[in-house]
Amino acid sequence: MLHKTSYMSGFHVLATDGEIGHVDDFLVDENWNIRYLVVDTSNWIGGKSVLISTGTLEKIDSPNQKIRVKMTRDAIEHSPSVDTANIELIETLPPVVIM
Repeated sequence: MLHKTSYMSGFHVLATDGEIGHVDDFLVDENWNIRYLVVDTSNWIGGKSVLISTGTLEKIDSPNQKIRVKMTRDAIEHSPSVDTANIELIETLPPVVIM
């Protein structure tokens, strides 16, 4: 089943031992494959956005807007931060309007 990423943004992420945060964004590679979910864990570990590999996804529950992953909350807490990802600088800067 196909899902729009814009629809899945905001889905709750459930670790094997409980809820951990929500999907904030997605990272794709040069071939347009989704490689990572950017998960906002601010409600649980204090405002950190972490990367979760799509290889850890167990189930997408669209009706309930939840994504289950095969990771513990502790493993997610120690996942790489979005700040350490190899993202082009131009993509991380806010837009600038020149008047």
